[in-house]
Amino acid sequence: MAGPRYVRQVNRQLMVELFSDGEPRSRAAVARATGLAKPSVSAIIDSLIDEGVLITAGVGEAGDVGGRRPNLVAFNPDARAHLGIHLGVERSSVAIADALGRTLAQGSVASSAGDPERGVKNLRAVIRRTASRAGVPVERIASAGVSVAGLVDHRNGHCVLAPNLEWRDVPLRELVEHHLEVPAVVYNEAHAGALAEQANGAADGVQSFVRLNVGYGVGSGVVLESRLYCGSTGIGGEVGHCCIDPNGRQCACGNRGCVETVAARPGILRTVAEATRDGARTSLTPDSDFDDVLTAAHNGDEVATRALHDAGTGLGRGIAYLLNVLNPERVVIGGPVAAAGDLLLNAARKAIPQTSLRQAACDVELSPLSDAEVDGAVILARSHVGF
Repeated sequence: MAGPRYVRQVNRQLMVELFSDGEPRSRAAVARATGLAKPSVSAIIDSLIDEGVLITAGVGEAGDVGGRRPNLVAFNPDARAHLGIHLGVERSSVAIADALGRTLAQGSVASSAGDPERGVKNLRAVIRRTASRAGVPVERIASAGVSVAGLVDHRNGHCVLAPNLEWRDVPLRELVEHHLEVPAVVYNEAHAGALAEQANGAADGVQSFVRLNVGYGVGSGVVLESRLYCGSTGIGGEVGHCCIDPNGRQCACGNRGCVETVAARPGILRTVAEATRDGARTSLTPDSDFDDVLTAAHNGDEVATRALHDAGTGLGRGIAYLLNVLNPERVVIGGPVAAAGDLLLNAARKAIPQTSLRQAACDVELSPLSDAEVDGAVILARSHVGF
């Protein structure tokens, strides 16, 4: 049987979660929303005000039958701060957010391929600078959420494999907690991106969806019945390593013909490089970067257009796996490659029904978010530590 202390702690957390949307409320409104007795509500609110978690917020409107205007209470956004970190292939980004999860400032630093400890150490200076710009003492940072471009076992915080960072079996959570001195939670970047999409993007209000992150690799975050699904070891939804061509290119994972060998940035650039070396007429060169490909495609370059079309086709075949297995309501495509827009999207939409059940069809659209991976890391940080 639960004791009084446990019940009070549960009720306290319930109240914190209620106020964490930032809306001011009266004590009477809290009692109605929680079903708790008014004296219990007042006692918990008073203690939260004393701790600085809640603050007074003026007075509200009188009720329909008149009476005194109620005193309002609201969440204190300065009660603590949270740190979001995205460890990408080229750049690592950080965001300082207030207690309501609102990003106050962002910064970035070059990533460290082959040396994860150095990569984490290098974050310390940029975090200090970013916190200073945000007007937040670093001591106020209560937690860190980390999203990484690799496979993650979120149960123990290990980055199992990040081929583009040359990381394998890295105790990332331990490194972050040791060098940054805050409790941390670590997830794959696509999983974090799905949380951001659910909160503020194209999947807001959608119960079951998949968000693809298409950049140096192809990852996916799966949300089923409004809950993030990671699988038993954290690699649920890794459609980027589903085979679409048994005779295709060698993938960094060790297999052949994976989706990301044609749909991710390196695959697209390889398609372009192969075409230029074969003598195709194009404004591109074997050394062109992804932005060059986007510009050339916009100008009607056939090689660039074909490379993006092939990427969308490969992506569509991978999405078909997801539709047949998960039957989501929506698929959202995000990440740097999504900047290809309709060239990528239309090819994917065309390829999907060729290899999926007609009954599994769903909306497929582009993400409106530009920083989903670090935004999702902030969400992870905020949900990781209770008051």
